[in-house]
Amino acid sequence: MVYSVPITAARPTPMRFNPKAGAHRRRAARFLIAALVLLIVCLVWLSYNLQAVVIALVPGIAAEPTAGPTPPPPALTAPRGELPSGHAGLEEWAQYADGAGAIGSGFLLRLETGDLVGVTTAHSLYLSGWLGRRLESLTFRLPQSSDDVAVFTRFHGAPGRVFTGHNFTLDYVLLSPDGPVEAALALTPDRRGAPEPGERVVLYSGLGDGRGNPRPLTGTVTAAGESAVWVQMDEFFEAGGMSGSPLLSAHTGRVVGMAISAGHNAPLLVGFHPIGSLVTKAHQAEIFPSLDAYHP
Repeated sequence: MVYSVPITAARPTPMRFNPKAGAHRRRAARFLIAALVLLIVCLVWLSYNLQAVVIALVPGIAAEPTAGPTPPPPALTAPRGELPSGHAGLEEWAQYADGAGAIGSGFLLRLETGDLVGVTTAHSLYLSGWLGRRLESLTFRLPQSSDDVAVFTRFHGAPGRVFTGHNFTLDYVLLSPDGPVEAALALTPDRRGAPEPGERVVLYSGLGDGRGNPRPLTGTVTAAGESAVWVQMDEFFEAGGMSGSPLLSAHTGRVVGMAISAGHNAPLLVGFHPIGSLVTKAHQAEIFPSLDAYHP
């Protein structure tokens, strides 16, 4: 006899909700979302500041001219200061044995020692017809004025030379005043040595506005390194004759560079010699040769 045994299906074990596991999954999801958001923010920041990162990792590399969307404003910790209400940039005049003429721009710089030095470019002298002529003195004047505010017959240290590539620290001339100068016109160097990408700055043209008034021109720093600072100006203008004009930080009110080179298209890019390099050269000066003995 065959007996049939009823087969009873196994009852499924009900799944129980584990509140701890659910909370863990939620925390993990939130962490992944936060990490993705942070990664996106970092990539966006890096896209604006890639050159600054490269310059920081490779000291001495020249900052390249950078145009387009400007970097975001940096979080500046330097003390705030006021911009000059009057002139900061000055006209540069050369007095030759056979005549005189305006050759560019310059400014007066106040060192930590209290000494004042004149600052201008080497290429303004070289390109102004120095070759074959005897230079007797250089003078600074207020724009559209015939009165000298500073007279120089000696260099303050050996002069530089015309820049090559994007290394603007080669191009400079420091000058020792022959006598007292108008101290109110002297600018204080920014202790940082250079502005930061994204920082707002003001170029004070040594040529003024053509009517004897200051001409401040605003812009944003797009790249900064040991050998060059690049600024994208807010407006396009003809920059001829402005070489040697000072660049001031809109945050600190102090000078952060000297104009060296400018483009010819909009948006206008202007390259500057960082002020830290100029201050170092001024403090290291050991010789003070006469202008009339110099030959480029």
